[in-house]
Amino acid sequence: MNLRSRGSKGPAADAPKRAYGAKSHGATASPKSPRKRTQAKHEGGSGWIYGTHACLAVLSNPRRTIHELLLTESAANRLDVPKGGITPQIVEPHHIDRKLPGGVVHQGIALKAAPLEWPSLEDIADTAPNDGLILVLDQISDPHNVGAMLRLASAFGVSAVVMQTRKAPPLSGALAKVAVGCLESIPVCLETNIANTLQNLQRIGWQVTGLAGETQLELSDVFQPDTKQVIVMGAEGPGLRERVRKTCDTLARIPMRSSPIAGEAESLNVATAAGIALYEARREK
Repeated sequence: MNLRSRGSKGPAADAPKRAYGAKSHGATASPKSPRKRTQAKHEGGSGWIYGTHACLAVLSNPRRTIHELLLTESAANRLDVPKGGITPQIVEPHHIDRKLPGGVVHQGIALKAAPLEWPSLEDIADTAPNDGLILVLDQISDPHNVGAMLRLASAFGVSAVVMQTRKAPPLSGALAKVAVGCLESIPVCLETNIANTLQNLQRIGWQVTGLAGETQLELSDVFQPDTKQVIVMGAEGPGLRERVRKTCDTLARIPMRSSPIAGEAESLNVATAAGIALYEARREK
């Protein structure tokens, strides 16, 4: 084994900027007040992670603590595995199979690592560049879609991906494999209330655009240069929840042709739609 070192306005539109988390009524928070984290820990990648790209990214991340590393003999001979502060166990493939959900393709490598901790969303939002992007996922729980969107977020320079705490899929397993290592580089912020989080971002100058197929305004009409932009994606089927929808400054759609063929898909997979939205935002910026 080779080891090496390693279209409708929401209520917050045009509102004056306030401190993140300050209420819209009464006194605003002092800029000198001690900050409160929006969540004590923003955790990513706890539990078993498997697959070549996902595992090598974790092992190359000095911020990770590795608890257990399993390799088949074939994988140990094939891979240039970084030192993750732990001696790998060389095992038979079926030993890894027993640790993971049935039917997954682990490519002969799996590990268990401590969660990542990221800065609070407040800190990320405050320090983002003028053309910053934040991607918010409103109750999207499919790990394959979320993993794909983390990969897209990395490609388009997104500052953070935000999910609701009780609806987020485990930040490990299938999600980590689909994200091909991007879980290590994109802050994932888990927030209790998405609508409140959007309002907090609006108060410090972020524009919030939600994707909604029924509106007439198109994405190409929304994004402006040098504007901090939040893009909100709803779950496939239900879309954005009502309060989240009403909180958005703007609702916009991806233009698509109407299909004359019965049963032909007239909507996009949510990860595909997110990719188009992020591309459009970056193109305008």
